[in-house]
Amino acid sequence: MTKLFRVFIIGLMSILVFSCGLSDEEVKERLKKALEAKKWKASKQLFDEYIKRTPEDTEAYFSRARIATNVDPLDLEGIIADLNTYLEKKPESSVAKMFRFQAYLHIAEFEKALEDIETIIKKHGKNSFLLSWKGNAAFLAKKFDIAAKVYEQRTRMSGTYDDVRNNYYYMVFSKHFGGNKEGAIWDTAFLEDRGFKQDSLLMKALINDEIKYDEIANFELPKFTIIELENMLKNNCHEFDLFPDKTYRSVEILNDIAREPNVRDLEALLPKKEEVYVLNLSNNNYEELPKTLFAFKNLQILNLSFNQFTNLEKTIEELSQLPNLKVLLLNRCGIKELPGNIKLLDQLLMLDMYGNRFEKLPEAIGELRNLKYLGLENNLKLTSLPKSIGNLQCLQVLDISQTKLTSLPVEVAYCSQLIMLSANRSRINTLPENFGDLINLRNLSLYGNKIEKLPQSFGDLEVLKYLNVSANRLKDLPGSFKKLDSLGRVSLDGNDFTVFPTELESLKSVFSIIVHDTPIKNIPYAMAKKPSLERILVNPKYITQKNIDSLKAINPTLYVIPQN
Repeated sequence: MTKLFRVFIIGLMSILVFSCGLSDEEVKERLKKALEAKKWKASKQLFDEYIKRTPEDTEAYFSRARIATNVDPLDLEGIIADLNTYLEKKPESSVAKMFRFQAYLHIAEFEKALEDIETIIKKHGKNSFLLSWKGNAAFLAKKFDIAAKVYEQRTRMSGTYDDVRNNYYYMVFSKHFGGNKEGAIWDTAFLEDRGFKQDSLLMKALINDEIKYDEIANFELPKFTIIELENMLKNNCHEFDLFPDKTYRSVEILNDIAREPNVRDLEALLPKKEEVYVLNLSNNNYEELPKTLFAFKNLQILNLSFNQFTNLEKTIEELSQLPNLKVLLLNRCGIKELPGNIKLLDQLLMLDMYGNRFEKLPEAIGELRNLKYLGLENNLKLTSLPKSIGNLQCLQVLDISQTKLTSLPVEVAYCSQLIMLSANRSRINTLPENFGDLINLRNLSLYGNKIEKLPQSFGDLEVLKYLNVSANRLKDLPGSFKKLDSLGRVSLDGNDFTVFPTELESLKSVFSIIVHDTPIKNIPYAMAKKPSLERILVNPKYITQKNIDSLKAINPTLYVIPQN
């Protein structure tokens, strides 16, 4: 035993022996000093003593698990035990689940790791980091069908060339090992179409079955810090979240802003200017911004609606001087052309421009990369969206209702964090084939358009909960529609269906179906047997009372509501 090692052992024993005779406050103080000095082994031993004395302190288990990741040899079983204890009391902690996910990977508990990351994605949505590691966990667990699907979703998102290419290759490998060798070869043949270099060696290895699982299942296992994990769970976007629970509901912040009292006298607020975070200056007959406004440096939310600015370019340049501005309302400001310097407001999280007069948006709108809400409703002259719309990787809500749009550009599907899309009462007749790439979409409303078909990729919207495609020209649904296991509310009324879409019979979570004002003559009895279904709204002009009575006989709790 070396002298240095003996000194360390003696020192460690003295800490343990001495700590036993210390008061609780003294143990805490020693622990604090050990943490500040980054003496990890001593810190862990003091945590052991602290938890022995205070087992009810839930946070201590998480802290000890974090400290233990710096101690050699690594006690992964102990780390997982601490995280389990913590998560029993704090099951909502995604950071703790991510730590446990990493630990499970290190001890080859791949199915448990997969379960953890699936729970995290369900809460936070899909981003490039989470999808890559879900794919890796599924690949290591040899659940190749899941891995192939997840890797494919990841390749639709932005990222570095090497990162996207790596995920594409593992999609190919997953198909190969999952028995879909023809699909793997096909995807390899189209590497160039996806922007990658042709790989004849990979093609040859696939054809000759020369790829060995053990040689490629060698991922560098992650070890991320708390800060890194928190940033990854935020999707690399600002922490402000319009939909923290990711469910269907209105954006309440807009309602709150609308109720904010109108301010006519800015001068009166100057004595408390540091405390002003919200200003409603709507309908004040401004043609230019008052100079007093720029004294409010902490201003975060500004409503300038119903003002007619004579020089909007100058107005935007001046607004860029407000360093903390996050929400801007420019509703009914008579805007005929949005200037390119809108990119100066790149700190904005919400931009609402309801009821203006512009025919198009500048490509510069894509520079607002922090934007989470873009409201373009009731812009009756708007005929197109710029390609740069796809750069809004943080966008959660897009409202393009009541416009002259006849189609959506493929770039809309690049907005992978989009949760709500409203495009009601416009002129849309087609959706892009890649529409299913909106893998976080939960709320889709396309009421009152001219859509005749939904793309086959529609079934990839696997977290979609609410769908309104009423008053369109649909005659049938794509076969992939039956994959929408999360879909709860679906409105199909006012379309051209003549028979009830059989795809609805496969939906696992549907509880409300609206098909009135649609010439469907019979509701299949199988629908009454669905345990999730609560109500169907029908038109007695087409549906007979006999059909309604038969459905209720099968399921007396089912509401079959006739409505003309």
